[in-house]
Amino acid sequence: MSYDVTEISMAAAARLKAIGMPRRNNELWTFFPVNKIPENTAETPVSTGMTNCDDFGIASEDDFAALLPIAKSAPLMKKVFAAGETEMGIIKSRDDFGHSQFIIEKGAKVSLEILDNKVMHEIAAERFDIVVKENAELEIFFANPENELPLTFRHFDIKQAAHSTVRFANILQDAGIGRISARIELNGEGANFDYRSLNILKGNASKHQRLTILHNAPETVSTQFVRNILDENAYTSYDGQVVVGYNCPKVNSSQLVNTILLSDGPSVSVKPVLKIYHDDVECTHGNTVGELDKDQMFYLTSRGIPADKARAMLTRSFAKELFLPLPEGPAKKRLMQMI
Repeated sequence: MSYDVTEISMAAAARLKAIGMPRRNNELWTFFPVNKIPENTAETPVSTGMTNCDDFGIASEDDFAALLPIAKSAPLMKKVFAAGETEMGIIKSRDDFGHSQFIIEKGAKVSLEILDNKVMHEIAAERFDIVVKENAELEIFFANPENELPLTFRHFDIKQAAHSTVRFANILQDAGIGRISARIELNGEGANFDYRSLNILKGNASKHQRLTILHNAPETVSTQFVRNILDENAYTSYDGQVVVGYNCPKVNSSQLVNTILLSDGPSVSVKPVLKIYHDDVECTHGNTVGELDKDQMFYLTSRGIPADKARAMLTRSFAKELFLPLPEGPAKKRLMQMI
């Protein structure tokens, strides 16, 4: 089914109005400071531009951040990567609201880096619709330098076919308020989704992540691995939901969140949700919060290493360990450079 920009924007605006502004009693926004979202955000001017694009599930969409870019008439940027192709790309929204669609054909290997639009704005929102076909590989990552953009949303809708692989990695270290949301559908046997996120936050930074991973086929794998290094008054949350469908044996899913608090001020909230409708699966989750290891600090300082340097060595090691399992390539190189 096809729409022009006006029609799809009107549909998204109507759905946005129907679900209303985010509220703390909505499980999608439990930890997010919804009072920071401008009340007039849902007021959506409609473009008169015309183009063809797909139906993005607007009628059933419940996530405010997923609807916002379309309702704000963000022009659709669509790219198809041909079967068997190997390609790298950089994505940067030119406006406050962006909408991108990527189709990764069979056997293609693609690496995409997302850059921030650093123009100051009251609110910015981007949406990425990604289809990864059989045996295709995608790495998608961002590790932008520290900035003070006030309020940002990024939403990802990812659909994976059989034996496809998606590696999603990021470093968040800016001082504003932000939310990453993603819905991942593992629709083919052997599909693999790997998510790794590092939060290095201080000041009044507030960063939130909400993932829903749907295992819709047998022998699918998902990994969620998050590490936080928090100081001053920083706050972060991680809300990860895994759903294993009926007739989906041999699923393997893991979620682990590790947090280091560098002072008494920061805080973290973690909510794992597992909905499992098959017995033959392996699903785990874990969460740790603490300070730097005192024994390791003692070991380093007792050998003449100044306390500040020892602390930096331990936090850097904690951060790098998250990305070491990634294959050599643009994502790993960029992430390690930022650390």
